[in-house]
Amino acid sequence: MPKYTKKNRAAARSATSKTTTKAGADEDMSADDGVSVCSNISDATSIYDDVEGGAVAANDIILSSDNLEEKLDTAIEGLRNKDLKSRESALKTLQILFSQKYLPEQIANRSENLTEQLIACLKKGNESEGKLAAMVTSIFLIQLGEPNDELFQELRDALLPILRDETKSASLRTSYAQAIGFVCFIASEDISSTVELMKSLEVIFSKSFLLGDGSVPIVTRNLQELHTAALASWCLLLSTMPNNHAHDLIRTYAPEKIPGLIESNDADLRNQAGETIAVLYEIAREINSVFAEPPESLLITLDKKATESVKYKGKKEKRVQRATFREIYNSFTEGTSPELKIKFAKEVLEITSWTGRLYYNGFSSLLGTGMNVHLKENGFLRSVFNLDDLEAEDGQKTKGNRFERQQANKAAFKSRTQALKKIRANKATRTQQEE
Repeated sequence: MPKYTKKNRAAARSATSKTTTKAGADEDMSADDGVSVCSNISDATSIYDDVEGGAVAANDIILSSDNLEEKLDTAIEGLRNKDLKSRESALKTLQILFSQKYLPEQIANRSENLTEQLIACLKKGNESEGKLAAMVTSIFLIQLGEPNDELFQELRDALLPILRDETKSASLRTSYAQAIGFVCFIASEDISSTVELMKSLEVIFSKSFLLGDGSVPIVTRNLQELHTAALASWCLLLSTMPNNHAHDLIRTYAPEKIPGLIESNDADLRNQAGETIAVLYEIAREINSVFAEPPESLLITLDKKATESVKYKGKKEKRVQRATFREIYNSFTEGTSPELKIKFAKEVLEITSWTGRLYYNGFSSLLGTGMNVHLKENGFLRSVFNLDDLEAEDGQKTKGNRFERQQANKAAFKSRTQALKKIRANKATRTQQEE
């Protein structure tokens, strides 16, 4: 198996999540300690929800270890088929294989052929095929887990034209908006390309910004879903920005533009806007921005949404909104952070930041039940969440008590924060030299 090479930016991303702790004999770490074990408080919709899955029995057959490489080759070859249903079946097989198993060698050896076929599927622009191809493309990049600007440009050029095409269905564009964010997040190291993509995403969700008179624009439900997906990808890419770019984005979007989206009549867009605000200010505090403190008007709005009760909203919608905005409001007024513990195998992933939760919700929406498999085996995903190197984990035989682990976590967090500042500064310097 080729050794995974960590990216500098992956180290920066991992600065927002606590390192792992072993769960094996930890009797003091139970799910009943008051810490949330929910993977997504905003109850965001997984992209699995929009794609019809095969029967459980069929999935088991696909995932059986017998002739796994043959199944992979057959599925990739199936993408060449002229019959639409055959291509969709091949994409579903790849989606199941890529999400539920970690296959770095097998996929790396077939990456050129697979890339060519996925791009062809994406460019066709058929709704059902395109949505499946967008999902498979994202998980394909998670499997590769390495920066590749040439690959990013190829996939971007296949995704972006359809994302911008207003004649295409909003549902298809939503899938492409989700995919292009992950593709850039994983594969691109070029800051200018990331910034340009963020501008393209803003063009989409800005149509939900408040109008000049402060009123909420009238937007169809399907377009609101697209705006939500574009904002989520924009937020994901925001977390990769070096200090100078992050500061400019915070100054431009934190005071009014993103907060205005909280007034949307779409629950998902409201909640995504709230979580984006939380990430914006979390980064602002991290880089010591002069905009690190929210204005009083924003706090009033967040408090209102945390306690809002209107008859025309459903019970679940109100419950999720209140929980989301209560947590965001408390993070400003009480200095609290999200706390999630995800147990997998003999480890526990502890997430204690808005950025870390953004990552977890995003990747788990793609990988579904395969998230734990990738957390355990995928070097790229482990680096995103600052989990121990696989080699170190295999060789580790002793455990300290809980207090010692907490102290080690604090020291590691401080070290990662310092590394993050250095990485962002280096990126800014390289960008200036290129200009």
